[in-house]
Amino acid sequence: MKLTRSLLIWATLALCGAMVLGAMTWLTRGVLAAEQERAEAESRADLEERTRLALWRIDAAGAAIVLGENRHPSADYETNADAFLSNNDASVKLHFEVRQFGKLTSPEGLARRKNFESLRKLLNTNPLPGNEWSLLTCAAVAGENAWQSVPKDAVLSKGNYANIRQQKGGPEARNDSGYQTNFNNAERAQRAKTVEDTVNNSAQVDLNQTLDASPTEQLTDLATMRAVWVGGDLFLLRQLTAMVSDVAEKRVQGVWLDQELLKQRLLAEVKDLLPASELTAILNSPADDPLALVSFPFHLQRNELPHAAASHPNGPLIVGWAAVLLALLTTSFLVHGVMRLSERRASFVSAVTHELRTPLTTFRLYSDMLESGVVKPERRGDYLRVLSREADRLSHLVENVLSFSKIERGSARSVVRETTLHDLLEPMRERLAARLATAGMDLEMDSASTVRVRVDSAAVEHILFNLIDNAAKYATGGEPPKVEITTLTNGRMVEIIVIDHGPGIPISEHGRIFRAFHKSAREAAESRPGVGLGLALSRRLAKSLGGGLECVDAKHGACFVLRLPIA
Repeated sequence: MKLTRSLLIWATLALCGAMVLGAMTWLTRGVLAAEQERAEAESRADLEERTRLALWRIDAAGAAIVLGENRHPSADYETNADAFLSNNDASVKLHFEVRQFGKLTSPEGLARRKNFESLRKLLNTNPLPGNEWSLLTCAAVAGENAWQSVPKDAVLSKGNYANIRQQKGGPEARNDSGYQTNFNNAERAQRAKTVEDTVNNSAQVDLNQTLDASPTEQLTDLATMRAVWVGGDLFLLRQLTAMVSDVAEKRVQGVWLDQELLKQRLLAEVKDLLPASELTAILNSPADDPLALVSFPFHLQRNELPHAAASHPNGPLIVGWAAVLLALLTTSFLVHGVMRLSERRASFVSAVTHELRTPLTTFRLYSDMLESGVVKPERRGDYLRVLSREADRLSHLVENVLSFSKIERGSARSVVRETTLHDLLEPMRERLAARLATAGMDLEMDSASTVRVRVDSAAVEHILFNLIDNAAKYATGGEPPKVEITTLTNGRMVEIIVIDHGPGIPISEHGRIFRAFHKSAREAAESRPGVGLGLALSRRLAKSLGGGLECVDAKHGACFVLRLPIA
């Protein structure tokens, strides 16, 4: 096959392979990117779920603190210090009360005098206008307004993500960012609703208990404790109205909290969910912040990013790549085989053409000379022997080609019989010796073995004749000019060894000589006659008999070993 044509075929195959690999690479990148995006979405969803659970825990703990403070009767803020000191809550700095027409007082004024003085200083030096009463009243109103601005209708909020869940299904909806956002907002509303119901119920109980305990001082209005910032400090404040001697008196009762200790107490609830989380103050609480607490004005800072492991090719991708690579490799081998077959066919046609041209030319020339009578009578025998030799050469060539063709098609038929090695080889002696005689060589054959073999004698004769024919072509200059055939028993096999005394065969060529049609037209023209088919045919015949044929290294000449199974 011409070099340019071979290059064109391989270039086309390489281009197709590059296109297929490019498409697979693009597909793989897309699949891995989608898988990475899905993994990151799942990681985000997992973080959001842990965040919602953490917020529920923190708000539950915060609501318990507000509930506990809210349950204290208003009368305890007058003189009952033991009601507060017995709790021993480190996050509470001071309980206090300020009346509309009075000053700041605290039932813990003596026990926590330092804190009481610090609170008075804080309220009197705060940049907001007004005295203690005005300042705390404004703060209580601001805290109540901030609480009322928090959405508490969870059913309405959940309607937004319910549609997403219905459209996309559970797993897909869980990974949807819009779904998570709406879910967070709905959960915050649900938390706010739960805290409101819990704390408001406790305020109603407190009002009833106070009315029963102090009939001379009637409470007409008791608000709920709300968390609020005053001058950078955190307070729980509530307003109340009491009828004292038929005079309505407004009061503000509150709890001054240690925000750092409170943060530690709340964060301890979620160390297993968000170990790196923090609580930051919200001075102006946005009503739509899903990470804001509802019990206290804190924002949950997670300090954690969604983390998804790098995507790796999964089973289907690996199988797909393996299939593509196997297909490309198979195609390459197929193209290589077709090209080799084409080259072998071209070489065979060229070699056979040369092999046929020489005897046909001899036939025409000698027959014309014999017909025209230009050959002397005493030379006619020589001419006839040349014609007979060329006829044998053509017959052997045609016989090899036909036999090889039958084996390739699987239509070869064997006539297997059991015989001794002597009876197998002895009938071939005359034909083999005659072929060597044409090259001026002798045959020495040891055929006395009585080992029984079960073979096709015609196939064995074909193999041996091809070996003898090659020796007659290539070993004519050997010393001594002879070919030796010996037999040897080796286990369950019998070996027929054919040795000549010619130039021999290089070890590097021991495998190549058994390839079919390995001769080119140039090699056929420049070397001995033949098309490179005899040894390939002989090896296949030997294998069909259950044996083998190989070329082995020898001290001199070429050595072939034919192995046949013992009967």
